[in-house]
Amino acid sequence: MTQRDRGQAGIAGLSVNDARDGAGVVTRKAAQFQTVEGNVRQLLFVNEQTGYAVARLEVIAQDKSAASRSGEVTIVGELFGLMPGMVVRVRGQFEDHRTFGSQFRAQSFEIVAGAGVVALERYLADEVKGVGPKLARRIAQRFGAELDEVLTRAPERLREVRGLSAAVIERITAVWRQRAGLRELAIFLRSHGLSGAVAARIYRLYGADALETIKRDPYILAHTIRGVGFRTADLFAERIGIPRESLERVRAAMLYLLTRMAEEGHVYAPWEHLQEQLRLALEVETGLAAVAATDLERRGVAVVEADKDGRRAVYLSHLYRAETELAGLLRRLRGRRSLDGERVKQAATAAERRAAVTLSVEQRHALRLALANKAVVITGGPGTGKTTLLRALLDALDTLGLKSALAAPTGRAARRLAETTGREAKTIHRLLEYSVETGKFIRGAEFPLSADYVIVDEASMIDVELAASLLSALAPESSLVLVGDRDQLPSVGPGRVLADVIACGLLPVIELRRIYRQDRRGQIVAGAHRINLGQMPEFGADASSDFFFLERNAPEEVAATIKQIVSTRLVGNFGLRDFSDIQVLSPMNRGPIGVHVLNLELQSLLNPAGHPVKVGERQLREGDRVIQLRNNYEKQVFNGDIGRIARVDAERGRLEVAFDDHRAHYDLASEADELGLGYVISVHKSQGSQYPAVVLALHHSHYLMLRRNLLYTAISRAERVCVIVGSRSALKQAVRNGEESRRFTRLAERLRAAVPAGRG
Repeated sequence: MTQRDRGQAGIAGLSVNDARDGAGVVTRKAAQFQTVEGNVRQLLFVNEQTGYAVARLEVIAQDKSAASRSGEVTIVGELFGLMPGMVVRVRGQFEDHRTFGSQFRAQSFEIVAGAGVVALERYLADEVKGVGPKLARRIAQRFGAELDEVLTRAPERLREVRGLSAAVIERITAVWRQRAGLRELAIFLRSHGLSGAVAARIYRLYGADALETIKRDPYILAHTIRGVGFRTADLFAERIGIPRESLERVRAAMLYLLTRMAEEGHVYAPWEHLQEQLRLALEVETGLAAVAATDLERRGVAVVEADKDGRRAVYLSHLYRAETELAGLLRRLRGRRSLDGERVKQAATAAERRAAVTLSVEQRHALRLALANKAVVITGGPGTGKTTLLRALLDALDTLGLKSALAAPTGRAARRLAETTGREAKTIHRLLEYSVETGKFIRGAEFPLSADYVIVDEASMIDVELAASLLSALAPESSLVLVGDRDQLPSVGPGRVLADVIACGLLPVIELRRIYRQDRRGQIVAGAHRINLGQMPEFGADASSDFFFLERNAPEEVAATIKQIVSTRLVGNFGLRDFSDIQVLSPMNRGPIGVHVLNLELQSLLNPAGHPVKVGERQLREGDRVIQLRNNYEKQVFNGDIGRIARVDAERGRLEVAFDDHRAHYDLASEADELGLGYVISVHKSQGSQYPAVVLALHHSHYLMLRRNLLYTAISRAERVCVIVGSRSALKQAVRNGEESRRFTRLAERLRAAVPAGRG
């Protein structure tokens, strides 16, 4: 049963007379499937990616239950390959739409008779490049009723048409065959429980060989087709007769687990852990797991590495390359610059004078270390003077005639870095000049960055692959400065690069401890540092405060209070203009007050009337705040970027999203799953960003994520005001729990091997 079948079965089973869905449809109680047959008069809308279409059908036959629906009807649904002029038999249900009236929702259809000559003429003119109306008419007049047969079985006869070039004949043939192949693939997949949208993605990737490819190895779907996970592919494979003990299945299962662990932040999987997961979750025997690991290594997909104690780690090969390359690149950066000590001292003094500030002893020491070494790490919490130190470092580099480049992992972090330093700052991706054509960075060992100093802020967000790409682009004489807060959450991607570099003792680490900033964010900053020490924060009790805790224990009370805060209580205070200045955070995606549920609540509250469009099981609306869920280098939008849906173009199946510095367009069928509602985001997704106001949901239902570094990260995102809404027990648990979720990485071990005895 498809998702649509299950949804309609659920609606039919309701005890009320009518049930409305989010698109305004009223489905009559216990409606029976009906069959109508007719001639497709007009295609009102078609999405080539999903096959979803809206068409007008002239009814020529129907079962008795549909006798009152004579004349023309509107049919909607997954109608791959439907064309004007076809005679089709459609099975489905009539429904009443609030806006569009009566329509027939198709569950399946079959072609009774091929499209007529006129319809084919129109199709050739519209769909085939180089065939206009006049040429299409000549083709139709030459073959008449035989045209369908000629296109399907004897396309070489198109040479009989005067003025038809070989190139155009080839295009006509290719388009016709493509349609036939997509229809065949869609029907096969639908019979095995996979949707039309998946068929379109598969066909786009594998073309005419798509059906044979997935029959041969259905598990290829799990790691090549977005939206198809291992479990879906596994069920599909079982249905077409692939044995559960096959090497294909075990190999795919291992890849699935390695990929899932990478998504959770791990660079590798310990062999024993991987074996246990395969045995418990997927019923894979130990012997088969070993065979699959060997096969993946032989194929170059995975690497199995044993450490000096014989403990085996299984890596995806690209993560193994990134970790080992990064370790080697960091080792090369160990050591001092060839700068005269007196010049360094003079430059530091000049920078202090130029900035008209008096640096503290620890800041002055940090500045000189940064100028004297090939690579340093500067770490410290909010308000400890990292920005002041950065400005002084940039002034000192100017004095020495050295060129600097500033970067940060996200667009928001780069913009904030530019604002606080008064210098140009880029995302790391833009700094390295990502090429859409090659799928790689242009900057690298062969074409390094032209900067004497590369300074990266929010370095805790950098994962192992991005760090390796960045360091490989440093010129041999360049220096690196990593700036970040060691106590924040690690990167969303695999690894814990900043923490590993600090822990290994390879590079000089400057930790700023003294708190300087107590003005605008007095209680927020003080609260963050108290939490970091495992102490309960102190909250404000009057309007002059910037840090509040509102105790609510029931999930519905937490949600109701958050809605009240964002809609009325904060706007107009603290210099907040509207909701765009407020970001709601939650520790978890799921649960009664997780990201998903709260987003729906706030969407209904803040954007109830936006023009809607259905994306799978979700509804997005014009005006919605949205978040990018994964990197899209072609669009230059990255994981965690926040935007607003500026336009919904349902007819063309597209969305236009306005981000801070540009606009991006998304195909509803193939790209809209890159977007999520952004009224509420996870604390992990908020890293690297600052918001005028932060509202944090914190409840004991979030117990799996209640950790000190998560709470610390969340409140330090706020610039002017932070409000925590939730249970005091959850707050206490988060403050007490200083444990960090473990990440499997060997970067620190590789770096320690290069540290001389007695250091570190």
